[in-house]
Amino acid sequence: MTDFTYGVVMVEDDQPFDMGQVNTQDVPEEAVATYIQIIEQLLKHDNQGKQYAGLGFEGAEKLAFSALPVEEHDKIATGLVYNPDNNGENLVLVGRVFFSIKERSVSFNMETNADDVLVQGDEDLRGFVQSFIVCFMAAWVELNKAHLA
Repeated sequence: MTDFTYGVVMVEDDQPFDMGQVNTQDVPEEAVATYIQIIEQLLKHDNQGKQYAGLGFEGAEKLAFSALPVEEHDKIATGLVYNPDNNGENLVLVGRVFFSIKERSVSFNMETNADDVLVQGDEDLRGFVQSFIVCFMAAWVELNKAHLA
């Protein structure tokens, strides 16, 4: 797997919070392979950004994401949504995630209601968002490793 380190920033109420550095080699190869398949499937659709896939983690069945390339081989954006009814209707936008290989960064821009949606009683889905970000970025780097500088 490609050795690639990048920074993660969470943006809430227009305030950036540095979440530290992540290396793609810390992600299990099975997760990377799964995310590569999911991303490739999402990018094959004509209406990119409007098709959603589940995160693939047990316990995160109500979370899904889209994929929309911004710049070929570099930037891709995702919309992270909460699916309260498990039927694809009434999706609630939790945030937008921007992945950039050239800038070696991931930015998760939370919606104002994100904490209310992700934390309900004893259920806290925020950890799944972090797992999604590292799995997605590792897969995106692998898909584009031929174009790395």
